[in-house]
Amino acid sequence: MEVKHIMSRQEACHFLGITENATEEEIKRAYRMMAKQYHPDANRAIEAGEVYYKIQEAYDFLLEHPYVAPVMRQPRIFQTDAHVREQYQKQKRFEEERKKVLQKEEILKRQERKNATMQSNKSEARKKTLEEEALEKIRAIWIAETIHRQIEQDKAQKEAENKRKLYQAFMQQKINEEEEQKEQKSFWRKIK
Repeated sequence: MEVKHIMSRQEACHFLGITENATEEEIKRAYRMMAKQYHPDANRAIEAGEVYYKIQEAYDFLLEHPYVAPVMRQPRIFQTDAHVREQYQKQKRFEEERKKVLQKEEILKRQERKNATMQSNKSEARKKTLEEEALEKIRAIWIAETIHRQIEQDKAQKEAENKRKLYQAFMQQKINEEEEQKEQKSFWRKIK
């Protein structure tokens, strides 16, 4: 089943390179010329087959949908009797009243939008204050936790520092004891 890609007379005429009001003879002449140029047997370009297919579609479309000249309307002759003038004036008054009603409705709609905007701004302001309060509480909790963590870290550092100092003192004491023992041994050796 073929899928038609040509959607309008203008598009079909574009593919054949003719005007929209072309006669059937002009369409056939343009088709023959384009078909000879883009036929896959005569033109080895890759796109030639696609272009030939489009040209064939355009030709079929134009033959199925011949050009119909637009119908020109006859100018209307206006009556100018009293009845017609009265109807015209009634119509004009009706349109003026309708415009006034539409203007009033537009003014009311603007006021409603303005009121709705003001109410939404108030509710947003309330939301913002609630959000700001919540953010302040969160900040306070975060600061308190940060301080608590810092205190814990300081305690841990002080404990580590104290342990290090005790270890250094212990090691120094051991070194001193070893030196004393060496001195005593050397003293006793000398004495012996």
